[in-house]
Amino acid sequence: MTPIDSEQESSEPRLAIVEDDEELREKIMLPALRHAGFDAVGLANALQLYRMWASSHFDLVLLDVGLPDDDGVEIARHLRELSQSLGIVMYTGHGRSVDRIRALRAGVDAYLVKPLDMDELIETLRNVRARQAGREMPDAPNGGGWALRRHGWSLSTPSGATVALNHAERQIMGLLATRPNQPVSRETLIAHLTSDVEGFDPHRLEMLVYRLRRKCIDVSGEALPLKAVRGVGYLFER
Repeated sequence: MTPIDSEQESSEPRLAIVEDDEELREKIMLPALRHAGFDAVGLANALQLYRMWASSHFDLVLLDVGLPDDDGVEIARHLRELSQSLGIVMYTGHGRSVDRIRALRAGVDAYLVKPLDMDELIETLRNVRARQAGREMPDAPNGGGWALRRHGWSLSTPSGATVALNHAERQIMGLLATRPNQPVSRETLIAHLTSDVEGFDPHRLEMLVYRLRRKCIDVSGEALPLKAVRGVGYLFER
């Protein structure tokens, strides 16, 4: 298979639902997600996904961890090797932290536990899509806010200056931009930087944030409104 790493945005994001329960897939998930604005396709197993992947583009994959022909986590790991921009959401009947960590290490963007709440699922998919596509943040009401530019490789400051981002900075800001004024945990941020969550030194995250703040001041003279939340993580003020 040829790696696919498209960041093209669409009014209807292309979504593959990989679920072997036909009634759940066809009668509940597909109608709800299509109604929510996703160009959704239902697939029963990993083999169908791989066959369609070879000739189709997907923005998102919604994946049951317990498929009949392959382990969902291994599928996610393989998909992440093929594409860094693909949004991957996994769900399972097991809520154990060890299962969640294993999925995050494989490159999963979000991990949900059954029974699925469709409203929560839809919002999760939308958030992942916005993050993976590098969608611009909306301007502040006064038109003078910070904005993550299209594809996420730079920040626009209130004065109009541009601050270029490296890959790690883009990953962090892409996530924080989808959750303005909401604390995001260090664990969640680290999971977006590496698949080796346990082996990642948290001080590296602190240094990344420090250098990004410093870069913004050096380039524009303006302070990035990225705040530390004690005992939690970081918050991007809007």
